[in-house]
Amino acid sequence: MNTNYKLESEFLGKVEDDKDETNKKELLSEEQLNKIIEKYPNVPLDYISYLREIGSGNFRECQFKVQSFLFNLEDLGLDNHYDIKSNIWFFGDNYCGDFSGFDLDLYDGLVVEFWHETGELYYTNQTFQNYIRQQIGMDENGNDTLQ
Repeated sequence: MNTNYKLESEFLGKVEDDKDETNKKELLSEEQLNKIIEKYPNVPLDYISYLREIGSGNFRECQFKVQSFLFNLEDLGLDNHYDIKSNIWFFGDNYCGDFSGFDLDLYDGLVVEFWHETGELYYTNQTFQNYIRQQIGMDENGNDTLQ
C-alpha cells in the first residue's frame, strides 16, 4: 500500500497554527521506519506512510498525538490494571487516557481503541488513514468538522 497523505497535510496546514510549538511534527527516516517494520512486520503501511509524510507528534493543538513508535500497556505500567490481548500495540492517544492502536493478530490494518474507563477494546473498522482523518477533523471532502 502506497498511501499519500497530501490532502491531510494540506488540511493541517490550513487549520493548524504553524507558530504553535505543540503542532510541530517529526518526519521519520527510512531507517527508523524500517526498524518499526522489522519489529512489527504486520504493522499497517498507512501508519508508516503517515510517519514518512506527516510525521509523529501532536496535531491541532494537542487534539491527538501520533507516536513515532508503537507501545503497549506494559510500557505504560498499566498492564496490572487492565487485561487486554498481548498483541495490541498503540500508536497514539487522545490526551484523555484513551489509546489508539492495532490488533496485530488480525493482519487487517484496522484501528482499535482502548477505552481506559471501561478497560475495553473497541474495534473501529477504520483504516489508519480514515481514522486519522476523523481525528484531525477532516471529512471526505476536505472540510473541517471541528468548526
